[in-house]
Amino acid sequence: MTTQTNIVPEILSLKDVELYFNLSANTIKRERWEQKQVRQNKLKLEEVKNLDGFGYTTEPIFMYGKLYYRKQDVLDFIESRTELSPEQRVNG
Repeated sequence: MTTQTNIVPEILSLKDVELYFNLSANTIKRERWEQKQVRQNKLKLEEVKNLDGFGYTTEPIFMYGKLYYRKQDVLDFIESRTELSPEQRVNG
């Protein structure tokens, strides 16, 4: 049996990230835009909603004028945000 992550390509476009991992492409673009605005001092850091989102924490690969992400980076981000189930917390 093959798992879904074996089918997913190693380099993902924003559409692929949304399709395979349900991370909104629009949210990623908004976070990257906010990050750029903060760097240019056009937006205050206090005005930013979520400072630890995928668009802030993961560096993209630029190819052909588009953003791409490594599959392992996406999986690492999801794993870092995943909580243990109640059963796993009890059983340790």
